[in-house]
Amino acid sequence: MTSRLATLFTAAVVLCALSCQPAKDAYVVLRTDVNCDVPRVYQMRVTVVNPGTPEFQKTIPEAVSAELGFPSSVVLILSGSHSGAIQVQVEALDNKLTRVGYGTVSGQIVVGGRIDLSVQLAVLPNTPGVSASVDGGQTDEADSGTSSLPEVAATGGAVPFVQVAVGKQSTCAIRSDTSLWCWGGNSYGQLLLPSTFNRLTPIEAAGASRTQVACGQSHSCAVNSQAALSCWGNNGSGELGATPTPAAGQQVDVPGGPWQSVATGVYQTCAIKQDGTLWCWGDNTNGTLGTGDTNPSTVPVQVTGQGWSQVSTNYLHSCAVKTDGTLWCWGLNANLEAGTTSQFPWSPVQVGGTTWTQVTTGLYHTCAIKTDGTLWCWGGNFSGQLGNDSLPPLPTSQTSDPLQVTGTTWQSVSAGQSHTCAIMLDGTLWCWGFNESGQLGDNTLDSKSTPVAVVTFGQTWAVVAAGVTHTCALATGGSLWCWGDNSAGQLGIGSSQPREIPTRVAQ
Repeated sequence: MTSRLATLFTAAVVLCALSCQPAKDAYVVLRTDVNCDVPRVYQMRVTVVNPGTPEFQKTIPEAVSAELGFPSSVVLILSGSHSGAIQVQVEALDNKLTRVGYGTVSGQIVVGGRIDLSVQLAVLPNTPGVSASVDGGQTDEADSGTSSLPEVAATGGAVPFVQVAVGKQSTCAIRSDTSLWCWGGNSYGQLLLPSTFNRLTPIEAAGASRTQVACGQSHSCAVNSQAALSCWGNNGSGELGATPTPAAGQQVDVPGGPWQSVATGVYQTCAIKQDGTLWCWGDNTNGTLGTGDTNPSTVPVQVTGQGWSQVSTNYLHSCAVKTDGTLWCWGLNANLEAGTTSQFPWSPVQVGGTTWTQVTTGLYHTCAIKTDGTLWCWGGNFSGQLGNDSLPPLPTSQTSDPLQVTGTTWQSVSAGQSHTCAIMLDGTLWCWGFNESGQLGDNTLDSKSTPVAVVTFGQTWAVVAAGVTHTCALATGGSLWCWGDNSAGQLGIGSSQPREIPTRVAQ
């Protein structure tokens, strides 16, 4: 390939500065070449990171026309950049827009100056990807608060999503072909990519045949079709369940299994085996591992009891449901989120009733659904996250007694840090609680103490996942939509602008 005719591309990369800079452009001449083992390349996706400015991604050329010649040169005009360090990531795509090569390079730039950089693209096996970008002109329309459908232009086919998980500033989702896609914040490698760059649109993660994924604050875990469990990202508290800590783009296998499902908290993880036993690991400062003490563990330790069917864990507490319909919680109970008046239930304590089907844990509250379709919440209600205004949203509002949320046909619920979202049997989606980042999806920034309908564009909803300050949901047709905070690109829409209404993820 190195003998082919060189091709010159010019790309304007607009980086918005956070402080005033002279009206001068910095020029980066990026020269690329490929190793002989890299398949034919038709596009290059370039990601530029300059500290103090938002990450920008550019696909060159914008439309596939013919095989690219190498070596090639890309002139990047950095308008509004900061003097200092610059990082450039280049991904090579074939004619099916599958990622076939990868390379990175870094250097120092001066505003108004020029720097020449060279990068060699090496083959990257087993990490195919599809390039997707937000259709031009739609970003401003969504920012204006209009109800027009934020369209996404997909370049490579749209395979329906079937499951989504949200972390603090990252999101991962599984498609119907069992491939895993992640985007957003990546400072700890929680996107399972061979770099720690944030990503503004979904990119396929390494591995295959995922059946379930969970995202914590800065780590992620997934179960595959062979019932094996793996984790990646931050391991500062042993939340990956194995040592040593993997490098970015790598994962570690959690010992034990076969595994059925996994739930990630802030600094800990819990998972259920196929035999119905429950295991947790990581930080245990707040007793979230359910072992009767506050001793941390870097490997899975068993929670007492059998017949566990579903588990949820957050920073202060954990809760789980058994196959007999009983519900149990444990951890630090500072806001009565464990459903008991005991302050330190380090081991599972039963919440009243035997007809529970699903539970979810927020930072200060808990919500659960019963077999009759009723939805109940308890714990702190500082922002109205319990969904029942009989307990006013005040700094001191809390209860250990479950309060019913209006309605009797709820099918699923997800608790974020201080907000809650749930889907009814008719496919309507409702959210309530804290809304400073627009995470309720009702086209306002006002917090709500009772459920409000999420803005829709004619679709019904199948799955919802509430995070710290953003929310994502799957429509019944498999399209994925996110809204709320987007400072790290966790909405997957091709920009870092927040959204107050559901905006379709690049697919």
